[in-house]
Amino acid sequence: MFRSKLLLSCMVVAGIAATAGTVLAQQPAPPANPRRPAPAATAPAPAPAPAPLAAPVMPAMAQLPNGATSINETYGDWTVDCRIIEGRKACAFSQSQGNQQTGQRSFAIEFRLPENGKTDGVLLLPFGLNLDLGVKLKIDEQDLGQGVRFSTCLPSGCLAPISLPTVATEALKKGTRLIVSATSLSSGEAATFNVSLNGFAAAIARVAQLGG
Repeated sequence: MFRSKLLLSCMVVAGIAATAGTVLAQQPAPPANPRRPAPAATAPAPAPAPAPLAAPVMPAMAQLPNGATSINETYGDWTVDCRIIEGRKACAFSQSQGNQQTGQRSFAIEFRLPENGKTDGVLLLPFGLNLDLGVKLKIDEQDLGQGVRFSTCLPSGCLAPISLPTVATEALKKGTRLIVSATSLSSGEAATFNVSLNGFAAAIARVAQLGG
């Protein structure tokens, strides 16, 4: 639209100039006067060269020892898994239980590196549990907090997020087993899973070393 208006204005100006030329041609020519030479045009000063743009600072890519893209190590009954995902390091340590013949898991627990005084993780439990009653935790028969609630269910089972304070994490390092129990929806009886703490302290230390 701006270009159309600009072209229209040029046409109007050209028409006015042509009309003025016709009118001036019909009038007697004025006496000739000597013209003074026009002053010589001066070349414009060259524009200063733009300052060079600073090269963008690229963040350092996360790395694992020996340039590996993933690490999977076993410490007692715990497995440390660390890998590079989209340039970031993601590490966790876990333990799972299930049918060794079919490879199907019935229970799993996973923790991430402690941060801000808490160790966050998640429990994976099978279907058929009373989700409203949540999950109870014990360390060697000693109650651990008030229990946790289920958050959602996936095709592989139901998830219950956990977040342990430092004192609970230290107790797990020194304990023998973590007892996870929920309530069966059909029978109302407790469904109990015993989690070995053998290697827990070494696994959490390894994840801290890897910086996950």
